[in-house]
Amino acid sequence: MRAGLDVADLDVYVESLGNFRSGEEYSIQSLLPRLEQAGMTVRVLDRPAREHLAPAALLHIDLTDVPHLYHDIARRYARTINGHALSIHRQLYSSLRIRAGDGHSGPVIVKTVLNSRGRPELRWRQYRNGWTRAMHFVRKTADPGYKERLCPRYRVYDTLAQVPPETWGDERLMVEKFAFDSLDLPIVKHRYMFLLGAEVNMRQTYNDVLCKGSEIISNEIGGAVPPEVRAVRERLRLDFGAIDYFIVDGKGIVVDANKTVGSNPEWLKKNRFRQEFNDRMVEALIEFVRG
Repeated sequence: MRAGLDVADLDVYVESLGNFRSGEEYSIQSLLPRLEQAGMTVRVLDRPAREHLAPAALLHIDLTDVPHLYHDIARRYARTINGHALSIHRQLYSSLRIRAGDGHSGPVIVKTVLNSRGRPELRWRQYRNGWTRAMHFVRKTADPGYKERLCPRYRVYDTLAQVPPETWGDERLMVEKFAFDSLDLPIVKHRYMFLLGAEVNMRQTYNDVLCKGSEIISNEIGGAVPPEVRAVRERLRLDFGAIDYFIVDGKGIVVDANKTVGSNPEWLKKNRFRQEFNDRMVEALIEFVRG
C-alpha cells in the first residue's frame, strides 16, 4: 500500500496515516494486500487528492462524522465505497433513546453519542502533529483520568432513577432503554457485516451485559437479516461496515453501527465462516475496483 501522489487503481482515504498504520486491527488492512496480489495498486491518503485520481475510492474515516473536506469524494470519483456514508451518529438510528422526563420502568444504558465512546475523535485530535502529541503526553502524565472523562464508559442501570442527574445535560451522552426487560445473562446479540454484496450475519452469545469481546461464549451463523436492520444500513448509506442489533419481539433493534470494522486475526482463525466471508469481501472489492 502506497502513500503519496502515485496513480493507483484504488484510493483509500483514512483520517490519519499514523492511526491507520498503528496497532489498530481493521478488516480492510487484511483485504488491501490481496488486491495487490491480484495486480492492483492501492494508495492510502489522509487528505483529498487533487490530481491523478484513481478510478475508485474507499472512504475509511474512523470518525463518527466525516470531516467536511471529504464530503465531495463521491462526486469526484467514478465509483466509491462509503462515499455517501458521512455520519453514523447514534441520533440517526437509535430507536431506544429516552429523553429527560420520559417514563420507563426497565433497565437503561448510558452511551456516548459518538461511536466507540468518542475514542477515535480523541485519538485524531491528539496525534495531528508534534504539538498535539506533546500536549497529550502532558495531560496524560498530569491527570491520568482525563481520557476516561473525555471518553466515558457505557453504564447500565437497573432503573431510570439511578441515572446520574448530570447525564441529561451532557451532550456527549445518550440514555437508551436496555433492549431487553431484564439484565439476565447470557445475552444474545447479532452482528451483520457487509462489503457491497458480500454479507455475513452472526449470532453471538455473551456473558456480559455490554457484550464485551472477552466475554463471548459462542459465535455462529445467524438467520436472515431483519428488514429493520437493512433499513438502517440504507439510511446511513453504508456500503461497507457492521451493524449490531438485538432481536426483540421478532424485530431487529439496532444498537450500534460502524463503517471502519475491526478484525482480530486470532478470532478469525477460530471462525471458519469469518475467513470465508473475508474471501467474499476480497472478491467483491476486486470486482468493484475493476468496474
